[in-house]
Amino acid sequence: VQVDEGNKIIDFLGLKNIRIYHKNILDYNEHFEQFDYIICHGVFSWVDENVQKGILKFIKKHLTKNGLAMISYNTYPGWKSLEVSKDAMKFRNRMLAKQDKDVTGKNQIAYGKGILEFLDEYSGLNKRIKDNFSYVAQKNDYYLLHEYFEVYNTPFYIYDFNELLETEGLSHVVDSYLQKSFPFLSNEILDKIENDCQNDYIGKEQYYDYLTDCQFRSSIITHTDNIKDINISRNIKIDSIKALNYRGFYVKNEEGKYVIGEDKEVVESEKKALFLETVAKHYPNTVTVDEIEKELENKLNTVEICEILLVLVYQRKIEVYNDKLTVKKEEKLKISDRYRKYVEYFAETKFPVISSYGLSGINDLGLDLLRANVFLLFDGTRTDDYIVEILKAKHARDEIKVDNTDSKAVETILKEYVATMRTIIEENFLNKWTTHD
Repeated sequence: VQVDEGNKIIDFLGLKNIRIYHKNILDYNEHFEQFDYIICHGVFSWVDENVQKGILKFIKKHLTKNGLAMISYNTYPGWKSLEVSKDAMKFRNRMLAKQDKDVTGKNQIAYGKGILEFLDEYSGLNKRIKDNFSYVAQKNDYYLLHEYFEVYNTPFYIYDFNELLETEGLSHVVDSYLQKSFPFLSNEILDKIENDCQNDYIGKEQYYDYLTDCQFRSSIITHTDNIKDINISRNIKIDSIKALNYRGFYVKNEEGKYVIGEDKEVVESEKKALFLETVAKHYPNTVTVDEIEKELENKLNTVEICEILLVLVYQRKIEVYNDKLTVKKEEKLKISDRYRKYVEYFAETKFPVISSYGLSGINDLGLDLLRANVFLLFDGTRTDDYIVEILKAKHARDEIKVDNTDSKAVETILKEYVATMRTIIEENFLNKWTTHD
């Protein structure tokens, strides 16, 4: 079903450089196809050993000499305590099935959550395991079906996973989430790990997983022959950091302090706050290390800027680009032809089966029927005020509804809405007048 829907979207968008197939990877016989990049996400831990080996054989056979593949999988030790929740939920369903209870579909989720609530209240299990009962019970049904009720869910220690890769001539290079391969640890801890592992970087990563109770990884892998030519190092050159472009939008809380990330980190450092203020001032445009240093004059030096940047990059709290991106403001904004069909899909589809992610790949554009149709009004012939008038007319005809319970005038609300739509288009570089230097 997913493949059929995907191919319909491809046809609608008129794309010529993508194909979707539904095939058994163990029967894949396109011997001569080679790929620079192969992604296997959300599959490896959830299939049997035969298919796992088939995936690795496929990658070995079809990955170009200097290509990279990404495999995601559940990991120990994080899943050790989570398995108690998984096993308990499956156990209760087995018991109820013996009583001829219907434990299919959503019922298995409801019954499973029931035993977690029971154990959370009455069991004498350790705190870590009991905390997981609440953590698991709050997950949505789709996630629980995938992680806790699949026929297979095989977590790996990173060290064992790499040994499995090596049986097919492949090796783990680094995790796609840098903090898992290069976590923030004290020099004392790093020295102790170095003493045990020497030059075994996989061994070091296994230590990191023990220290952080890691439960999920996305390994970037390549042919084992390439490992000797790869410099796995914690040392990053300042010139490499300076060569990139950065952007981020940061806001302050009621106390006047910046709050960043999903974890709502409150920034106490004055220097870090200065850095965030400078970057946010340029948003949605990108900025370089040299530009930040010049604006802050002698308040922050190059090393301090790079240190702050690295932490933000590792924490995924800043966007990083190869190119300098600059939005050129225009009175009559136009959605680029490159993205127009993409927006049209959401404008014509009541229940879209894909998400509308923007430039950064982090934030959903939220393209429902209304928003997508408003996006399309930015066609290069209309000012924002003209678009507001169009929406006012639609409101008068009851074609759209405006929530003005806060006593704002309808026109004021529509002006704010159109301004927000313009901002979203510009900050995601969907408009025609965007420069990529």
